[in-house]
Amino acid sequence: MKQAFKYRVYPTKTEEQWLFSELRHQKQLQNYMLQMRSQMWAYGSVSVSMYDQINHLKKLRESNTHYSKHPQDMQVSTIKRVNAAHEHFQRRCKEGAEKKGYPRYKSSVRSLTWELRKYKVKNERVRQNPIRETGKRHNMLKVPKLGEVKIRQHRPLIGDPKEVTLKKTARGWYCFIVCEVPDTMPCIPKSACGVDVGTHDFLTTSTGEKVPNPRFYRQAEHKLVKLHRDLSRKQYRSKRWYKAKDALAKQADIVACQRLDFIAKTAYKLFHHNGFDAVVAEKLKPSNMVKNRYLAKSISDASWGMFFDWCDWVAKRDGKHFHQVPPHHTSQTCSECCQKSKTKLKLSQRVFHCKSCGLKLDRDHNAAINILNRAACVLRGEVWNTILYETRNQLLQLACWG
Repeated sequence: MKQAFKYRVYPTKTEEQWLFSELRHQKQLQNYMLQMRSQMWAYGSVSVSMYDQINHLKKLRESNTHYSKHPQDMQVSTIKRVNAAHEHFQRRCKEGAEKKGYPRYKSSVRSLTWELRKYKVKNERVRQNPIRETGKRHNMLKVPKLGEVKIRQHRPLIGDPKEVTLKKTARGWYCFIVCEVPDTMPCIPKSACGVDVGTHDFLTTSTGEKVPNPRFYRQAEHKLVKLHRDLSRKQYRSKRWYKAKDALAKQADIVACQRLDFIAKTAYKLFHHNGFDAVVAEKLKPSNMVKNRYLAKSISDASWGMFFDWCDWVAKRDGKHFHQVPPHHTSQTCSECCQKSKTKLKLSQRVFHCKSCGLKLDRDHNAAINILNRAACVLRGEVWNTILYETRNQLLQLACWG
């Protein structure tokens, strides 16, 4: 299993100029490799592989000093990025997707990636350590062709480091080190909860606990509108225009970091603070749901897809379980008698009232119980079903709910 560690990097002005020049070179190389693939296919229907482009890069480095003065590891990672984009494009073509998403030429590149090599030390293959500890506040990160750059290592690395990425954001430089860590054996789940996400409350569990929706974008919307207005009044590409653009980018980055921090802490709290070994949620498609122009902004602000990804990641890392079930009629079905309501509830109606058994319950709480029951179909005493086989078998779900 791979785990990424994020650290803040503090380059000097000279080092930052070198990094910016390297970003421009990687952009040019990426566009050149993309143009090679498209032209070879257009003129001769010849597909160029990743290894062909790596061999072509070796010849360029031998004949041209413009390529040889840049780090080869970063250039190879750029070629791999182009190859991955083409593979995803071919996969979408085979699946018959509406938007094929052919790789486009880049106007700018904001990250530099290189893989760490292995060296032979005392008849053993040892991977290079990218960070040199100094015993002071800042350690040093080894960057190819540049040297050592200051890094704030607030927590130690775990596992075997495989890859390093330097990324430029609106608020500074950051380093992402990907490490290979041993897999955690999944535990035998003895407690579980269903989770229903929404725009009124961020989530409601099957136990009735609610997590309020922070609405970070809504809170900062007035400030973002003002910064957009200031940017539109500046002369294009003037010094004040760049200054207003940086201020707008920093505020947008603050909102994104606030949302990410909230989602990560909420996912961790479900598994560890609340003590659940398994979490079940709906398998939603936010990309289709944002087509509703009345709820698009609220759905995008909630970022349900990011929350589900974090739940899945925390479950794999800590040996827990995370499952998703079909979302059909979870809010319209009674969790007590399993009878579907004939009238569809509006979003403004926050209480579910079953006319068959007379149950009155919060609609999100009722939906969370239905999600939990749909995953397991049967709760046998106080022991949770270990494999959740019913979540993958549609026939058993229909039989249980039929």
